Amino acid sequence: MKNTGEKLLEEILLRGTGKPHTLIVIGKGGVGKTTLSILSGLVYSRHGKTLVASLDPAKHMLEYLGLRKTLKVEKISDTLHAVQYDINPLAKKVAEEYALLLRQVMPGLTILNLDSIVKSIRYAPGFEEEIFLRILEELYSKDYDYVVIDTPPTGITHRLLTLPNLYRFWISQLYELRHKIVSLRYAMARAMGRKEEPHDPVLRKLEELEEKYSKLWDSLRDPQRTSIMVVATPEPLPVYEAESTIELARTHGFHCRALVLNRVLDPEKARITGLYETQVESIRRALEIARDCGTLTVMQANEAPRSLEEAKRLLDLIRRTEEVLEELLTATI
Repeated sequence: MKNTGEKLLEEILLRGTGKPHTLIVIGKGGVGKTTLSILSGLVYSRHGKTLVASLDPAKHMLEYLGLRKTLKVEKISDTLHAVQYDINPLAKKVAEEYALLLRQVMPGLTILNLDSIVKSIRYAPGFEEEIFLRILEELYSKDYDYVVIDTPPTGITHRLLTLPNLYRFWISQLYELRHKIVSLRYAMARAMGRKEEPHDPVLRKLEELEEKYSKLWDSLRDPQRTSIMVVATPEPLPVYEAESTIELARTHGFHCRALVLNRVLDPEKARITGLYETQVESIRRALEIARDCGTLTVMQANEAPRSLEEAKRLLDLIRRTEEVLEELLTATI
C-alpha cells in the first residue's frame, strides 16, 4: 500500500507526462540528487519500464543500488534498471576519435604529436560537456517508458542542456559557408566544361548533425517528453543554484516539474542547531521561485541512505512544502 509521501511524489511525477518520458534531476553537489533520482525511478517503475542513469562523477549510485560496474545497465527489478556512467574511459575514446580525424586531415602528424593531441583534447574547455551530450543522446534513444537522469554538477548540466541549440547555430553557419564553397567549386567546373554532380559528403554530414541536434533540442523542450526536477537543501547556496536552474528552464522553455527541498529539519532540531531562521527563509524563497513548479519537502532522516531499502524509507518523509513551512512557523518549542 502506498504511503502519503509516495502518493505525493507520484502525483507530481506523472502529472501530464507521456511515454516515453525523461526526468532530468539537477542540483548542487551533495543535496541528494542521486537519492531523489532513485526514488523517482521507483515511482516510475510501478507504471512502466524505467532506467535510472547517473552521470554524477561521485558515483554514489554504485553503492546505493549495489551495481557491480560502471557503464553497464543492470537489472534492479522486473521494471527498474540502472546504470552508472564513468566519463574517463568515454573521454579517452572520444579524444582518440578526434585525434584520428585530425590525422586524416593532417597526414603529416607523427605518432608522438597524436598522443600529445589526445591529451590536449581531453582537457580542452567544453570537452566534458561533449561527452555528457553524447550520453544524453544515447539515453534518449533507449527503449524505456521512463528514464531518470542523475546529472553532474549544476554548471556542467546547464551548459549540457543548452549545447544542442548552440550546436544547431554553429552547424547552420558552417552549412552556409560550405554551401558557398561547393557552389563556387561546381560553377568553376561547369565553366571549364567538366560534368560534376552536386554531391558533397560534408554537406550531408552537416545536414545529419543538424537533424540530430534539432531532434534532441525539441525533445528537451517538449513537456510530454522531458521535465526537470530541481533538488536543494534549505540553505542559501543550494536554493540560489536551484533558482538559477529554474530561470534557465524558463528562458529556454524546459518544463520544471518539481522543486524538492531535501533534509529539512523539524522545528525542534532546527532551533536546537541554530538553523531555524535560515531554514525558514530558504523554504520561503524556494516557494517563491518555484511558483510554476510543484514543490515537495523531504524531512531529515536519522542517517543518510546507503542502500535501496534505506532510500525507500525516505518516501515516508515526503511532505508538501507549504505544510512544512506552516508547521515551522507555528511550532512552539
